[in-house]
This record gives sequence, structure tokens and C-alpha cells, in this order.
Amino acid sequence: MKRRNAGLKVVLAVAAALSMLSAAPAIAQGTSLKLAHGATPAQAIGKGLIRFGELVGSKSGGSVKVEMHLSGSLYNERTSLEAVVNGAIDLGGASNANWAAFTNTLLFMDLPYVFNDEESFRKVMHGQVGREIRNRFERDGFKLLMAMDNGGFRDVVNNKRPVRVPSDIKGLKMRTTASPVEIAMMRNWGAVTTAIDWGEVYNALGSGVVDGEFVQPVWLAHAKHYEVLKHATEVKAVMGINTLAMRKDRFDKLPAPVQKALLDAASEAEAYTNKIDAEMLEEGRAIARKLGVQTYRPTPAEMKLWQSTGRAIWKEFDAKMDKALLKMVLDAQAK
Repeated sequence: MKRRNAGLKVVLAVAAALSMLSAAPAIAQGTSLKLAHGATPAQAIGKGLIRFGELVGSKSGGSVKVEMHLSGSLYNERTSLEAVVNGAIDLGGASNANWAAFTNTLLFMDLPYVFNDEESFRKVMHGQVGREIRNRFERDGFKLLMAMDNGGFRDVVNNKRPVRVPSDIKGLKMRTTASPVEIAMMRNWGAVTTAIDWGEVYNALGSGVVDGEFVQPVWLAHAKHYEVLKHATEVKAVMGINTLAMRKDRFDKLPAPVQKALLDAASEAEAYTNKIDAEMLEEGRAIARKLGVQTYRPTPAEMKLWQSTGRAIWKEFDAKMDKALLKMVLDAQAK
């Protein structure tokens, strides 16, 4: 991990040097910060980002404007993070799984069956662990402004057949994020995996490039994926966050009043997003039912199969995992 973090810091240092001349005037004036994200304005994440931009404007007395590019119109989830690193944008973010190429901090969140339930997840993320995650982001060169609830647990969904137990996934072509943990989990369940950017998944499902995916109902509903899906299974394996971040060196160059406006706006917008996210959880499943998607909830015996086969991949990532952070997560749920 130390070697990987050192390499990232070199990349960040080079990017900072290359962008210093172009970045300095905008930062000095404090008038415009460019934000790009894959979330749509209809999603809780998108609504929260819009609220963030509005709050930055009001808290800065109108001296700072956030130039908003949502729905992947400028950069998608993966390339948004790359654009933050190379200085093409000021603010960007993605789901936790897409951060694997830049920091191992959130890798534990990709592991299946880390969180007992929704209540445990929120208890962990809004306490000491949440604060420690932000500290580790800074260690790796990023300022994590918002860590937003992201639609609850992910479902296994596909357009081929019902999936009741892990062996039912065997042979299905499943879209994954770039997360090595998600890829390993799906392969352990017998899937043929393909990493595809979020904005391309709808067409990939419709054209048969992939048969299914592993995504939250809210995201599936708002991206209209339920139009090309038939079966969903509530495996309750992975629950994560979505994010908004800056390069730390870029944040540190901002005048103190601008930093404060960003932090205060982010805190309020994060709470707003989480409230909206909770309200929209059932909406996604309602849309699925309306479109005829069949949702299956495994029996207790079947759930034990999902848990045992899911956790079997933990050992593959033992060397890459931030073990101290993972222990904090597990201990927090045991209290």
C-alpha cells in the first residue's frame, strides 16, 4: 500500500505542477469552481450536488460559483476522478467502488457482507469511521467534501433468469465497476465479468453485451435500466457511498473564507442528500414492480449461502486492505 500511495502522490505532484499556472488565477479570484459528476438531477446524489452549489453561492456571498456538469455530461464516474487528479476540474466524485484506482481507503466497502444492515451502515459512516475515512483521503491527496448515502444495498439484477442462490449466476455476463473486489465476488459466484462505465450500461444490457449488473434500485430506476431487466435479487451484500472531492493541494490553495464556504455547504448538502436518499429507497422498487421486474428475497438458508460465498473472497484482498480501518468498521457494529 505504501508503494501505491507514494506513486499516487508523485502523480498528484506532477499534475499540480502542470496545472499551477492555469489553476492559480481561478483560485485567486475564487469566482468559479468546475464540478463534474455522473449523477442525474433526478437522483438524491444529483439533488444534493445542486444544493451544494446553491449553498456555496449563498455562503460565499455570491463570490464563488460552482459550475455544475451532471449526468456524465462532461465526465462519467471513472473519468471524473481522473479529471480531478489531472486538474481538468475542481470538484468530482463517484461511488466508492470507482475510487479503487486512486486510494485503498474505501476498498473495505466493496467487500461483501461487511455491514450487517442499513442501521449498522449509518452508525459506522456517521461516527468515528467516517472521520477516519476523511483523514485517510487527505493522506492520499484528496479532500473528501461529501460522503453521501447511495441508495441502500445493491441488488443482483439480470434479464435472463431468476437468481435465488449464488450458483444461479453461473455463466451470466455481469457488468461490474472497476473495483477488483466486485469483479472477484462476481467471478466467485460464476459470472463472466465486464467492467463498463455507468453511462454505457443501458445500451450494453439492451444489446446483449451484458446480461445483468449489481446496482442499487434507485440508480436502476432513474437510469431506466428496469426497462431492459427482468429479475432482481435482494442479496444485501454491499452498501456504499457516493462522493464529492477535490485534490487536497487545490483545496489548500483556496482562501480560508472559500474553504469554509465549501465545507459548510458540503456538510449541509450531505445531510440533505441522505434525507432525500432515504425517501427515494422504496421509489426504485416501486418502479421495478410497475415495469414487471420480478424481485426475489432469499430465504435464511439461501442467505447463508450468499454470505459464505461472498465472504470467501476477503482473503484475496488481505494484502491490499486497510486492515486497521476494516477492524474499526467491524468493531463499531459489534458494540
